[in-house]
Amino acid sequence: MTDTIHIAWHASRSTTGMSLRDFLRVEKQMSRKLLAEVKYEGGELLVNGNTADVRYRLAEGDQIEVVFPPEKTSANIVPVKKPLTIVYEDDHVLLLEKPAGCPVLPMSDRLKPSLAGAVLAYYQTISWPATVHIVTRLDKDTTGLVLIAKHRYAHSLLTAAQQNGSVYREYEAVVRGSFSWEAVSIHAPIGRRAGSIVEQKVSKHGKRAVTHAACLTRSEEESRLAVRIETGRTHQIRVHLAWLGYPLAGESLYAAADKRPAHALQARKIVFPHPYTEQIIAFEAENPLD
Repeated sequence: MTDTIHIAWHASRSTTGMSLRDFLRVEKQMSRKLLAEVKYEGGELLVNGNTADVRYRLAEGDQIEVVFPPEKTSANIVPVKKPLTIVYEDDHVLLLEKPAGCPVLPMSDRLKPSLAGAVLAYYQTISWPATVHIVTRLDKDTTGLVLIAKHRYAHSLLTAAQQNGSVYREYEAVVRGSFSWEAVSIHAPIGRRAGSIVEQKVSKHGKRAVTHAACLTRSEEESRLAVRIETGRTHQIRVHLAWLGYPLAGESLYAAADKRPAHALQARKIVFPHPYTEQIIAFEAENPLD
């Protein structure tokens, strides 16, 4: 692997005459901040292999290359050698399947293993010169797909896609009881419970939260649901389903604990625009929700 992150494109006929600045800012949606970092913090802009000014006017076929400055890794992320289940990887994205009991980011004790720490250790083994950019987060006990950007530019594009609704995620959940509906949409604002730094609750003073659930199978004791969220509030699925009267099997924060060691929730499917090719790609978790 290279010791720097660099990305290249070819100017098309439609971008002929466009300034390099406009190509990067408008055509490739590079933020003003990131472009400034490239210019002033050790990166480089090249056209046809030569250093170029942002005012350079493109010609069809020009090769544009951006060399990004070195990335700094947060001291809070401690590398830990832990097996990763890699669903997909290229130079721009890493898609993993997370097990239960593993926090995505370090918790109060940064020395305890985390998914981010395992990814950082993996990057070191393959000499990948970037820090860990988490795009989609999951609770510690939630299993399934976690999307990670492999450099800061991909992270900015995927974060923007997530904010504008272009990243689609579907979950699978097992809840207690026989679910009463074939499908339901829950519109109930969520805010932090007073006196707790973790627990959330449905509150008229909370932030907008919308969850959609469809019943897949049901029995007297448990039901299996397909769940989709429009908003990304902390513990949203857990809070909404418990508030509706159907807490997750294994839930211990929003309902009395039961026999399961972890709550039964899996990030099952993800669809997102690739930050380099711009193609819409979709993946599904390989391991079923247990």
